[in-house]
Amino acid sequence: MLHRTHLLGVYGGSFDPIHLGHLLPVEEARVATGLDDILYVPAFAPPHKPQGPSASAFHRFAMCALALEAYPHLLLSDFESSRGGTTYTVETLRHVRANHPESEVFLVVGSDSMAGLGTWREWRAIVAAHRIVVVCREGVDYAGLRDKLPPELAARLAPLGAHPHDELAENQTIFWAGNAPVTISSTWIRSALPNVQSLSESLPPAVERYARRHRLYVAP
Repeated sequence: MLHRTHLLGVYGGSFDPIHLGHLLPVEEARVATGLDDILYVPAFAPPHKPQGPSASAFHRFAMCALALEAYPHLLLSDFESSRGGTTYTVETLRHVRANHPESEVFLVVGSDSMAGLGTWREWRAIVAAHRIVVVCREGVDYAGLRDKLPPELAARLAPLGAHPHDELAENQTIFWAGNAPVTISSTWIRSALPNVQSLSESLPPAVERYARRHRLYVAP
């Protein structure tokens, strides 16, 4: 019997707080692209947010743990949150590869973030070592992403509908997941939590209860 390589995605972010837009589209993307599991990695201090997250790393990790309980193929890593300080994506990917030698490790990233990948630390090392799955976020569709990417990255964009298991040109390593666009934002949720009675259409119930119980995102 032929052994198939385990495909493991790595999905990082502030998750401040984690919401359904971090969950449903990513699970949809996982199924569509054939990834076996996706590892969520909450950042301690995101490099692209110098002002820092609103909630502590402890609370954000706890909310992720609650949110992911319902998704057996969406896993959680404390690598960045327990390490402290700023960890760059290239460092996290190296850590995951070293600890999961049986897996091919993919980067999973929103289309808005993917459009700026050329500004990331050691982005060429990331692209050389990892295939990428792009989750559609509102405002950056496939055509828009192709236009925003520098030519070096645009050339790596696989055709619409292509999957990691397909036989493609060697340089076609960036896959469009084709999920329903993410329309929820953590920024809106942080502003809404103190003023809206229920956010059940945006937050997992356990996350909403946790945030309210700990009075997160409420001005002192």
